[in-house]
Amino acid sequence: MTIPKVSVCIDVFNYGSYLPEAIESVLSQDFRDFELIVVDDCSEDESFAIAQGYAAKDSRVVARRNSANLGMVGNRNACLGFARGDFIKILHADDYFCTGDALGKMAAVLKKNPGVSLAACAVQDVGRASNRALRRSVLEACRPVPGTHVINRCLRDRRNLIGSPSATIFRRERGLRGFDEAFFNSADWEMWFHLLEQGSFVWVSEPLVAYRRHVNQQTEKDKATLTEARDHLQILDRYLERPYVRLSPLGKRYLRRRAITDFAIRSRKLGLETGPAGQVDAISPVIFGYGQYLKQRRFVESIIRRFTPADVVGKRMGKFPAGLNVAGFLKGEYGVGDSSRAYGRTIRESGMPAAFLNIPNRNHRNLDSSFDGFSTTNPYAVNLMAFSFDYARRFYRDRGRKFFKDRHNIAIWYWELEKFPARWHEAFDYYDEIWTPTAFCQKSLKEISPVPVFRIGYPLDQEEMPQPDREGFGFSPDSFLFLFNFDFHSEVERKNPRGLIEAFGKAFDAKKEPACLILKTINSRHYPEAAGELRRLAEGLNIIWINEHLDGARMKQLFATADCYVSLHRSEGLGLGMARAMSYGKPVIATGYSGNLDFTTPENSLLVRYRLAELDQDHGVYEKGNFWAEPDTDHAAGQMRWVFENPGEAARLGQLANADLQKIMNPAATFGQIRRRLGEIDARFKSL
Repeated sequence: MTIPKVSVCIDVFNYGSYLPEAIESVLSQDFRDFELIVVDDCSEDESFAIAQGYAAKDSRVVARRNSANLGMVGNRNACLGFARGDFIKILHADDYFCTGDALGKMAAVLKKNPGVSLAACAVQDVGRASNRALRRSVLEACRPVPGTHVINRCLRDRRNLIGSPSATIFRRERGLRGFDEAFFNSADWEMWFHLLEQGSFVWVSEPLVAYRRHVNQQTEKDKATLTEARDHLQILDRYLERPYVRLSPLGKRYLRRRAITDFAIRSRKLGLETGPAGQVDAISPVIFGYGQYLKQRRFVESIIRRFTPADVVGKRMGKFPAGLNVAGFLKGEYGVGDSSRAYGRTIRESGMPAAFLNIPNRNHRNLDSSFDGFSTTNPYAVNLMAFSFDYARRFYRDRGRKFFKDRHNIAIWYWELEKFPARWHEAFDYYDEIWTPTAFCQKSLKEISPVPVFRIGYPLDQEEMPQPDREGFGFSPDSFLFLFNFDFHSEVERKNPRGLIEAFGKAFDAKKEPACLILKTINSRHYPEAAGELRRLAEGLNIIWINEHLDGARMKQLFATADCYVSLHRSEGLGLGMARAMSYGKPVIATGYSGNLDFTTPENSLLVRYRLAELDQDHGVYEKGNFWAEPDTDHAAGQMRWVFENPGEAARLGQLANADLQKIMNPAATFGQIRRRLGEIDARFKSL
């Protein structure tokens, strides 16, 4: 049976007088790739018979009836349980599509933007006398926005800015949890938050759905209850302290206090329970003043939206010459600094007009001298920010809006897990597109990004291997040297040196075999407990720990001196250490998971088996509940022994890896990708 693209779900209870218009509006759509599921919640009128009549005439219509009344939220979930489509379009039985192309337009939004979890449209309010009034949103319609940005706006404004289910369409796989039946009036609001934590939002300004107002609708009935006020308190309890909520402590206090006060006032008005507020104290002048500030802010924002011409919102890149402003940690001695210099060097050597802005890093040493000629301004039309998402807000604050205004803003990002954390979704706000070097990163970011995500290969310098220096490093001339390097700031649990030490201990007898593991680290002083544990694990094993910064030339010489590189990482966005070793023809043993699979293949590397493991606690920016690899240390030990016992074959594997890497991480190829993409943005770049 063919799976439809969209499942249109109509939940009905005693709405037989409205149901035919809703069904007819769906069946008359230009877009044809849908199924229509009508679920009756034990109606006492002819609703189910009407649905059955349509199902008998049209194979796209499925009529179902619950065995018992599930209530409004339960019936919505029953609809979702029958749905098979990629997208879910809920349409209440008393609402209907305004136009014949409505479903196609809403489905197109999700199809075009893979990072969008939820989209909503403007609606036509239809009154009891069929009078119509257009109802829009305060949300911008210019482009997809991070979902967490919308959550912040809803919390701040104390209302659902997205709309009723009839106004929305969402991805089924991200809504499998269903509507939370702990809520009633605000179950849709809470569901939107759940979806928005998983991706972006698009507002369609065209009214595509008619929202009918009548005395029998649930919204009217709720006015005589406390459900709305009670649900609002639950929303705050669940979401107000989420890490992505950008509200001050005073703002959060105001929202809680206002919700409690509203509950108490409403309960007194209805002569019902006093609720969680008990005796409501007078609102302090500070909190009252904050509330007045929010009202004025909303008013000003509405005026700006109403009277700002469309051409002012757009960019005027033509006022700046074609070229790149590359900002990054160009003197930083760590992985992101290496990345900044790699892309910067490729752009500089191409001859393309460019300015380079160095950002001093407060957490790393800034003594790399391989890149110079820095600018203090950004004179060109495109900004390329070669640093990751966690610095985006700080950079915008330090540089100001003028740095970004009327320019096309691009970021180069890395991410190491399959899911990008909601707390960082708002970092997309500053950019028009994201570049990332691996398929793993691209997939992770693309699933939630409100802006396009392009894969631009990493440009590893194609230089000859320097002369090995065993004597200078103090290594035995007879030892077989395994190497692994990492930065303690990059999260010890992710880099997994414990697993590597365990595998090395399983593979070799320290007293009988001349195998040596070199651990090259930086920034261990900031993590004394983790460093102490590694030292204890390494006791009795042939392990040499080089715990200091080496300059670029000396670091490359260390890689040249090693016989094999080993990374039992749990996840990598790229894996620059593996790439560097391969560029020198060294065999690489690596976990067969994540970003390194762009260049470590079963043909050119020794990939270690793994199982996916759930994080049972937060590890820095890597949040509990996500997954990463748990490499098999027994298998890794076997791979290390094979390299040790078969050095000739291992060397040939390294040479194959080197040949592959010359193609995959070629700076000329990377610049070709950059130039093509810039030419798509601005035709002037095609001639540069």
